[in-house]
Amino acid sequence: MKANGKSGSDVVSTEGPIEDIGAQKSARVVNSSPEDKPNLSVQLFWSTEQKITNHRSMHKLFPSRTIAAGGQPYPLPRDENITFNYRVGGVSYTADDFFLRAKISGLLVIKNGHIVFERYGNGYSDRDVGDSRSMAKSMTSVMLGLALNDGYIRTLDDIVETYVPEFKDTRWGKVSLRHLAQGLSGVPFWEVYDDKSELSQMLECVCEDRPGALLPFLVHVGSRPGEELQPGSHFKYSSADSTVMAIVVERASGKQFTSYLSERVWKPFGMESDGYWIVENAGGFTYGESGFGATLRDYGRMGLYLLRNGVLLNGSKTLPDGYLREATTPSQPSIESKAPYGYYWWLDSWWQKDPMWQAEPTSERMLGADSTFYALGNSGQLMMMNPTENLVIVKWAAEYAYVDTVAAIMSIVKQLH
Repeated sequence: MKANGKSGSDVVSTEGPIEDIGAQKSARVVNSSPEDKPNLSVQLFWSTEQKITNHRSMHKLFPSRTIAAGGQPYPLPRDENITFNYRVGGVSYTADDFFLRAKISGLLVIKNGHIVFERYGNGYSDRDVGDSRSMAKSMTSVMLGLALNDGYIRTLDDIVETYVPEFKDTRWGKVSLRHLAQGLSGVPFWEVYDDKSELSQMLECVCEDRPGALLPFLVHVGSRPGEELQPGSHFKYSSADSTVMAIVVERASGKQFTSYLSERVWKPFGMESDGYWIVENAGGFTYGESGFGATLRDYGRMGLYLLRNGVLLNGSKTLPDGYLREATTPSQPSIESKAPYGYYWWLDSWWQKDPMWQAEPTSERMLGADSTFYALGNSGQLMMMNPTENLVIVKWAAEYAYVDTVAAIMSIVKQLH
């Protein structure tokens, strides 16, 4: 399988059509007309077909702001598309099988700065902007690093109420930004895909018809009675933590996430296309838990930006010295919970600690596993940075497909070693 018909020794442009596998273009599930303003909680209950349709239109369906691109795009030279096979349950599968079994909308592999695999499915193309779901939490970690580097936030030992006084006298108020970033806030939050859960209620705040609802809701969450947990003592994955962090960073910097990211990274690093980030309403806070979107290649460029530790091509540093190393070091409570987690980054072969992976047990470690960090979305979105192998892998999908994804990634990494 070749890219644009060139030999592996040739480098060709990233422009032009890319092969599409398994197109499902007929699904139609959400009306984006002005008369229909659904809140973001509907995404919790979408079918696979609905996700396929809507994940490339989230910025049209919900309130959002644009991350403006500009200038010269960061170059992504292309080599011949690699081929790969992987095994599950003693059966060998191809890349074609992977796309169909995992409901993949896009897969991009960048090795040593060169695209070595790029392919689209489910009717997507290189011009679509794909939604990140919870990969956005990791982007919120980047925003925190920018604010630290630029002096808007003094230290991660500062507490939340320093920057958002509305959280004073709530459980959030005395939580350090470090513990907030590590999922160690200790603030109880019902992270369940249920129409009566607190996650659903928080997502309902993301709607044009509910201006200013998000902050009062989070104040309520931090004020209600419940079990007292010492911040820093217990790991619990929480969408509320990252949403509070987005409010902290926007308040501290006085900048919206989208304009700040555009100014410090998107334009100067050379993203090719505009991105977006969902917000609670036209004038509201950015939803730091979810709702970031970009083209597949710009996700890949973001991965390269991270491999460069936030250093731009002109040598300018956008992240503090050592920040990314710190952000991708798991906290002890997350290790004890068998869910190694940094500042909104998953770490250390996460799949080998997930019970779903145990259906396909293996003792094999991925090459470069100890240096690798991941942004993950609950519908199969993945961005993997493997510094040891100088490798970025980005996947859009509509299903998690743990076992196939892990086996395919390990095969790709081994092949490219």
